[in-house]
Formats: sequence, C-alpha cells, structure tokens
Amino acid sequence: MQIKVDKKEIYNGIKTVSKAVSSKSTLPILSGILMEAKDDKIKLVGTDLEIGIECSINAKVINEGNIVLPATYLSNIIKELPNQDIELIVDEDNNAKINCNLSEFKIHGFPADEFPLLPEVEAGTQYKLEQQTFKNMIDRIKFATSNDESRPFLTGGLLLIEDQEIKMVSTDSYRLAYTELELNKDLSFNKVIIPSKTLSELSKLINSDEEMKILVTDNQILFEFSNITIISRLIEGQFPNYNQVIPNDSTTEIKVNKKELLNATKRASLFVKDNSNIIKTSFKNNKLIIESTGSKVGESYEEINTSQQGENTEIAFNANYLIDVLKVIKNDQVLIKLSGGLSPGVIQESNNDDYIYVIMPVRST
Repeated sequence: MQIKVDKKEIYNGIKTVSKAVSSKSTLPILSGILMEAKDDKIKLVGTDLEIGIECSINAKVINEGNIVLPATYLSNIIKELPNQDIELIVDEDNNAKINCNLSEFKIHGFPADEFPLLPEVEAGTQYKLEQQTFKNMIDRIKFATSNDESRPFLTGGLLLIEDQEIKMVSTDSYRLAYTELELNKDLSFNKVIIPSKTLSELSKLINSDEEMKILVTDNQILFEFSNITIISRLIEGQFPNYNQVIPNDSTTEIKVNKKELLNATKRASLFVKDNSNIIKTSFKNNKLIIESTGSKVGESYEEINTSQQGENTEIAFNANYLIDVLKVIKNDQVLIKLSGGLSPGVIQESNNDDYIYVIMPVRST
C-alpha cells in the first residue's frame, strides 16, 4: 500500500473516526483505525463494537492496500506534521512508514483482515432529515439521558415517528426532555432507543444544512452524511411512557428572561456545589427569588422580574438540572409552569410547544 494525501484531509478524517475507537477494550486491534486505499480514496474506520464510524477522503493511491494503525500514535504524529502532502507506505509485515518533508516515522500496525467489519445495514425504514435540524433535536434531549447502566433503556434517547411528527425523548427519572418536529410526509412508525454516546458523536460531527440519511433496523441504526457513515447498535428495553410524566395543567405560569434566569442560577449554584446542588425558588407577585445556602460557605439571594399568572408558590430544584435546559433553549423568554412545591415543574420556550422539559422538585431543609 502506498498513498499520498493532504495532511489536513487525513487528520480531519482520523479525528472523525477516532470518536468511535475503543479506549478500554481488551482487543488491541480496536485501539486502531482501519485504513483502506482504493480508487483514489482512503476509507478510515473506527469502532468499539457498539458504534462504528466510517469516513472517506480523497488521496492519490499509488498502490492499493489496507492496514490497521494505532489511533493515538497516528493522530498525534499527523497533527504535528507541517501542512503538506504526506506519503504513507505499508510493507508486507504491516509496518507503516509516514514521510512528510524531512520527517519520517515508522509504526507497527495490525493486519486489516483481523479488524471487525461494520455490520451491513441495508434493509429497514429509511428517513431523510436536514442535518442541522436533527442536531438541534439531539442537543435538546441528550443531556437528560441517564448514566445508570442497571437501567439501560434510560441511557439513550428515544426516537419515534407518529402522527406525521418525529419525536425525541430522554429521561434519567429526575428530569425529562421532549422535542418534536412536524414532517411533511407520512412515514412508517418506528420506536427505537439510541445510545447517548451515539447521540453525542452525531451532534459533534454534523456540519452542514444538507440532508442526512437515517436507516433503522430491529437492532441497528445508520446515519449517512458528508462522506461520514455512523452505524450504532440500538438499546433494548421498554422506554417509559413519557406522556404520563408531562403534566397537563398548572396553577402558576411565569414568563422570565432566559439569560437573567441562567446567570442567576449559575451564581446561586456556587454556594451549593457540595450540598446536593439544591436551590430554593419563590414565585411571588411578578418576582422570582432564588436562594441558596452552603453550610461552610454562606448564602446567596437573587431577585428577577417576571410576568406571573396564577398562585404564588415555592419549589426547590437541582441547580444543574435547571442550568442544563436553559443552555439549550434558544428563545429569549422561557415559560415555567408549576403546580405547587411537590409536583414536577415544566419549562418551555415562550410561545413554542415543540420543546418540553419536566424537572422534578427536591426536598429542601
């Protein structure tokens, strides 16, 4: 195998597929990146057997071939080389030589035929969505997934299509994030749980407004966009009935400036980082009062003007859960719906029903 390739092209490709490379596997070959040179293209592949990422880049292929090279060493070497063409030569013993200007490196690789093949995902339900639109949906829900491996069905985001809408939901049982998008065509029903790692990597890699292809089977999901293919396993299990979690009514509704609320919550959280992150909020006569107490630090008091309808009320929240949602809301105004201090609160974008965030109250002393 012998190729010449632009440094930036191959480095960006390596960075892309490295997101799927295993850092903990007992199989040494999974710490590597598969490189296949053919027809003036280099195909790069990384996988941890749960998610696989494939990327194709242009190159001058002098001799076709393939090899698996250790991802960390390969990435670090390419990163530090000057922005010039790189020559890669692989011998019959799977040793790779990298030449650039007056620099030369030799790396020991693995045989490509020992690298696990990504599953073939051909038949299934197929959708097409604008990349940026799907990224926005992912970003609105992925932070609310659970880390509790004893309940794997909560460690990913639910994707479903019904009533000519695509919906995504996540919950860790302390909060729930829901977003929906109206479709302009009928699609067959699907309900799958996508691992949180897959959602995170998708969000990082999506880079344009062009359409992406989504292909769903019983246990795999494929995303194809911008010369990148991601194949991921799906999580088995029954996702909770999110409709039962979202409150249908409220006794108090408050509109408040998002930026003011976010900044005030961040300041209040400084005092409670070592005390369960609990902050107390009081809604009274068009005022929102945020208080926090740190037994070893001190106290904070914040007051914000609001537009309030309904009863005055008090409720305590985990500050981080409130900060998380305020970071992804794009509107300047947020709508908060409450039904007393012991019932879940609902946070939405003002004048927009496409996004709903449910946050459970916490007991405060």
